[in-house]
Amino acid sequence: MGKQTDWRKRNYFGLSVGAAAMASLFLLALAGNGQPVVQQGFEGRDPVWVAGPADAKYKEIAHKIIDDPAAHGGQRSEYFQLQVEQGSFIHYTYDVGRAPVADDLNVGVWVKANRPNLQLFCRVVLPRERDPQHIDQVLTTVVRGDAYELVGRWQQLTLRQPVKRLREQQQLLQAAVKRDVNTTDAYVDRIVLNVYGGPGQTDVWTDDLEIGPVLETRPAGPPTQPAGRDVPGTLASRPHRASEVKLTGNNLVIGDKKFFMRAIRHQGAPLKTLRDARFNTIWLDETTPPDLIEHAIDLGFWIVPSLTPPDQPEGATPAQVTALNEAFGRKVGQFIHLDAVLAWDLGANLQQEQYQKVSRTAGAFRQADPMRPLAADVWDGYLSYTRGLDPLMLGVHRWPLMTTLDLGGYKDWLVGRRRLASPDTFCWTWIQTHLPDWYSNLVYGQSGAQGFSEPVGPQAEQIRLMTYIALGSGYKGVGYWSDRFLADSHTGRDRLLALALLNQEMEMLEPLLVGAEEPKWIDTGLPEVKAAVIRSEKAVLVLPVWIGTNSQYVPGQSASAKLAVVVPQIPPTMQPWEVSPGYVRSLPDWKRVTGGVLVNVPEFSLTSAIVFTADPGNPTGLIPRFQEQQRRMSKTAAQWAHDQALEEIAKVEHVYEELDKAGHPLPDGKQLLQKAHAYLESSEKQRVNGDHGEAYLEAQRAMRPLRILMRAEWDKAVKDLTTPVASPYALSYFTLPRHYEFWQDVQQRRAGTNVLPDGDFEAAGDKAPDGWLMEEVPSLDDVVLSAQRVKDEPKVGRQCLMLEIKAKDGVRPPLELERSYLAIHSPAVRLQPGSLVKISGWVKIPAAIGATTDGALLFDSAGGEPLALRMTGKTEWKQYTVYRKVPASGAINVTMALQGLGKVYFDDIRIEPMAAR
Repeated sequence: MGKQTDWRKRNYFGLSVGAAAMASLFLLALAGNGQPVVQQGFEGRDPVWVAGPADAKYKEIAHKIIDDPAAHGGQRSEYFQLQVEQGSFIHYTYDVGRAPVADDLNVGVWVKANRPNLQLFCRVVLPRERDPQHIDQVLTTVVRGDAYELVGRWQQLTLRQPVKRLREQQQLLQAAVKRDVNTTDAYVDRIVLNVYGGPGQTDVWTDDLEIGPVLETRPAGPPTQPAGRDVPGTLASRPHRASEVKLTGNNLVIGDKKFFMRAIRHQGAPLKTLRDARFNTIWLDETTPPDLIEHAIDLGFWIVPSLTPPDQPEGATPAQVTALNEAFGRKVGQFIHLDAVLAWDLGANLQQEQYQKVSRTAGAFRQADPMRPLAADVWDGYLSYTRGLDPLMLGVHRWPLMTTLDLGGYKDWLVGRRRLASPDTFCWTWIQTHLPDWYSNLVYGQSGAQGFSEPVGPQAEQIRLMTYIALGSGYKGVGYWSDRFLADSHTGRDRLLALALLNQEMEMLEPLLVGAEEPKWIDTGLPEVKAAVIRSEKAVLVLPVWIGTNSQYVPGQSASAKLAVVVPQIPPTMQPWEVSPGYVRSLPDWKRVTGGVLVNVPEFSLTSAIVFTADPGNPTGLIPRFQEQQRRMSKTAAQWAHDQALEEIAKVEHVYEELDKAGHPLPDGKQLLQKAHAYLESSEKQRVNGDHGEAYLEAQRAMRPLRILMRAEWDKAVKDLTTPVASPYALSYFTLPRHYEFWQDVQQRRAGTNVLPDGDFEAAGDKAPDGWLMEEVPSLDDVVLSAQRVKDEPKVGRQCLMLEIKAKDGVRPPLELERSYLAIHSPAVRLQPGSLVKISGWVKIPAAIGATTDGALLFDSAGGEPLALRMTGKTEWKQYTVYRKVPASGAINVTMALQGLGKVYFDDIRIEPMAAR
């Protein structure tokens, strides 16, 4: 097996320009506290490193910024050539301002040299201590960073565990001065690079220096020179902005060109890195410093400001309303003059009840800027928002990962939400890239804002599947919700690389996505794969997506040697091509059959983009355009795909070794890892040989054995559970070690006496059970809701609980319920916090529940609604069992609910404390 990679210590070699800049993000994305990050890309004309002290004699033969085709990021790097005599150090320094020494401090600089042992240092200022040698000055000390080892390759030198490094230096200082040394408020003000590597000629290149967060920054040094916007990793000159951004039907149009939004929220990640990842839009808020806004525009971003609206108190006088609107107008003004605003953000998770307030906010925006569109992320009340705030960029979102909503249900939910809006509404969606806080708190016992010392999800493949599902469901813009989880401290490097690749693909497909008619999902030759057919004026785009069972937990191999798709209504002159950043190739295995064109896609994996077009030879047609884009992107795409596979291998190996040591081996696990390494090594060789298309494919192949391994491990872990959510630790491959510990604890215990009263529903119909509550959310649908104890074939005893939602119009029932929710909550029982309980119940669904992706739900207060059992299909009585730890409150209860047209029965609901055998 190839050399294993510690997932926490990665050596990046041979990075392309774009990939190099991507790597910069991973150590800095946590600077999301509003404080800036110092970034130096060495793209200017003048050197920025300053010669410092040295004990070795040396001659500086060259020291300059050079145009560097092999630069780590951008087009340039700073180059030193020294002729060195015997010694031990030659320091070059870079002043960075004031960066507090804390756990979230990240320092990094990329170095390439012809000699090893160059080293990074950081000068730390101790503001509470005076220098004994210079009483008028504060004391400073130096902490060590990484040493350079990869001769001839780019290597990032970082300061690891800065608090620990400072504590070690504090102990040395205290031993020297024989008293306590106060390190309170310590901060780094200077980065020092020791370029001494021994006598003789030393060649050193540096690039992509970053440190953050910083409280105060030094002047940025020589300004960077603008470069072409098509070159990954370079600053773009401020783009010429079209005079008008508008919504035309269900299209977002800038000037006279339709625009596909690829957005991300900004939470401190370096803007340049996000731009290198090919995002074109960024969400900012009113706390964003003006220079950062300017920087975003210089990089070519369109911006969507999220501003706090004026809160008009009841009974406000006209003068007060005017003053509030004027104050709000000043907030808008800091953005509007920059001529780069794509839309104004009205908020997220908006419901029908908030419409009037949001409408007032929209009015305030319109008063300040009557031209630009408004954007709103809406949960329900779609007709009110899309009719009342027309034109509106309608956003929706839902997080399916680690819940019982499978990706097929996610697809249906996205399609259904669009149906609830006014026709021809421009729709976009946020896509989950992170662990939600409920999951992080439940499984890891901490907020998602904190870092992780172990690999965590989601998997990059899940983000890919959700993105393609959104595209296939007719959404003409996507946003990625949390870039915080793309940081190295959150093991998100693989996900960021996946986003960069997805952005390349969406950029290529943009003309077909923005000019599309209503998409239609069709079946394929594999039951697990559905394909979206998207028709436009000159082409038909087909997007097959592997929507396999339980992919919201752990996707399977999700690949096939061949995928057969029959695409209906293909004009006789059109032929199929497969399009990606790694390759553009004709698909020769196709023929016309009854029902359409049968095309066989070789080596299908996760997703694909098939374009039927009639103009492959037209120089201005789609295929030449795709080929030109692929030629520009292929080198970077191959690098990113390679590095994503490298990251995934490291994470999977870490968990696999834990499982193996804990006595849960997978028989062919090592062989699968060996296979992944072999593909990865082949990818690297192909890149070196310049065959970027094959390198891209080999990197894709490297991830398939990993998916086989992860899914096999997961299937084995959940085989004894009535539902995957029976254990909160069984919802991801990365938590399987925790699941086995949890399950061992369950196995060593037995269920005690049921402590939930009246869970058998045997009380008389005229008697309300103590503590049981009915919740009926005000419906936005034309339905009737009812809950009652009935004698219709109960599972045990004489009665059971029935929940039912019926359409008032039985002839024309709604196709999709917008908000109809009926629930019965049990009383909370009090138990020892942290103790283990068994929760069980019987469920029967006499006929399939319609107009919903949720159906009947059964969940507990410890796991919450995300871990609810969701059931829509017909089923006889079936018992479900889950295991939970009692929350810190000491209270736990059970909820039975219905969110769809139909009927469900519940019986014998139990909460049983688990005791040692």
